[in-house]
Amino acid sequence: MSTPSVSLGRRLGNGLALQSLAVLSIVCLSVYGWTYLGYRSQRSDSLERQKIQLEHLFSEAREDRSEQLLRHKLDDMLVGNNQLAIEILKEDKTPYFQRRMAILDASGEMLQFSLPSPGQDGILWDIRLSLDTKSEVLVLKKLAVSLMAAAMVGALLISVGGYVLVRRGLRPLRNLIEQTRSLSMEIRDQRLDGTGQPAEVEPLVSHFNESLDRLHRAYDQLESFNADVAHELATPLTTLIGSTEIVLRKQRNTNELRQVLECNLEEFQRLTRIVQDMLFLARADHGASARRKPQQNLTALMHRVSAFHEAEMEDRQLSVVVRGGASIAMDTALVERALSNLLSNAIRYATPKSEIQMVADINSSEATVQVENFGEQIPPERQSQIFDRFYRSDASRSDAHLHHGLGLSIVAAIARMHGGRTFVQSTSQKTVIGLTLRIPAREVAHSENSAHRTLAYNIKEE
Repeated sequence: MSTPSVSLGRRLGNGLALQSLAVLSIVCLSVYGWTYLGYRSQRSDSLERQKIQLEHLFSEAREDRSEQLLRHKLDDMLVGNNQLAIEILKEDKTPYFQRRMAILDASGEMLQFSLPSPGQDGILWDIRLSLDTKSEVLVLKKLAVSLMAAAMVGALLISVGGYVLVRRGLRPLRNLIEQTRSLSMEIRDQRLDGTGQPAEVEPLVSHFNESLDRLHRAYDQLESFNADVAHELATPLTTLIGSTEIVLRKQRNTNELRQVLECNLEEFQRLTRIVQDMLFLARADHGASARRKPQQNLTALMHRVSAFHEAEMEDRQLSVVVRGGASIAMDTALVERALSNLLSNAIRYATPKSEIQMVADINSSEATVQVENFGEQIPPERQSQIFDRFYRSDASRSDAHLHHGLGLSIVAAIARMHGGRTFVQSTSQKTVIGLTLRIPAREVAHSENSAHRTLAYNIKEE
């Protein structure tokens, strides 16, 4: 069950409100606590001062041996101090002096102690001092209400201000959303405008535009692929239909029918190759992996491929040299097919009477196989396209009856199935096209031991 989406502005506003309320509450509690402790310390100091004053009065009364003088001085002490209450009990617990008993009974701040009586030595009187705290309690209540109201109002104001600021800060993001809504496949050059966007959003805009570029390239390739498939299949089908119609126009003898059937068989075989190659590429695109066989000799495989193309090279007076090599884990049939396609491509575009080199190298993580030939340079803008399906450097398709443009695409698929990649380098004199094969970790040590073996093989014109 999917959770409902929450507005980012509301989420940030609520978070800011809760955070501000928590901070203001802590501040208000601190202010209230400091005020309460200040009042309490002030009351304690006041009672201590009153105690010291009482000790002084009792000391004077003992010198004069007069309880009446003590009572008179106690009355003077309470003059102008309406918050102070005093109770003095004799040794038999009878009251000697009581003033403002309501304050004593109100559970205010109280201090109890004993002092020697002014009339008789060795007898202690119990004394209780108390301060009226009603005004302080009232002040603290008002302070608590004020601080609570200030925290709530402050949190509300910060929340509203934060929501406004967040909404204003998210305005570029809303503009970006409007841009994405206006995108369409019909207008393929549209891209998101990252001008004025926050620094945190700029990488998202950049990656999104890169994704659009890849999507449009894939869409263009799909359209081109559909057109190429239609063209490749239309040519042999047209040939088959035409030859069949011609044969059916009148009676034919056995030899004529045989010739037509042989021609049709060639076209059927061509259609079969195209379909098989397309099925192979489809399986590779869906994640098919190579079935590696341990310790296959890459050098011997290059020799076998070069021998297979010997007749084709003789027609163009070309020679091939095999260099390097090693024994690695690979799918022999697939790698042989990739090498054959690379060599066939090099033979097709190599300068007559030149030399083609098949070179293999190996390092700690991958093996590299490349085919080098001397010939015309591949334009830099087309080098990234040569592994596309049905791509031909000859736009007129003059060799369509021999090659259907899937050879290098199959090489790229085989490289991916081995965890590798393809590469191309082309200059005015030499073109290098190859692939890499990732080496499984368990095969690395053995591959490094065989990497230094170098073999040479020449196929020359008789």
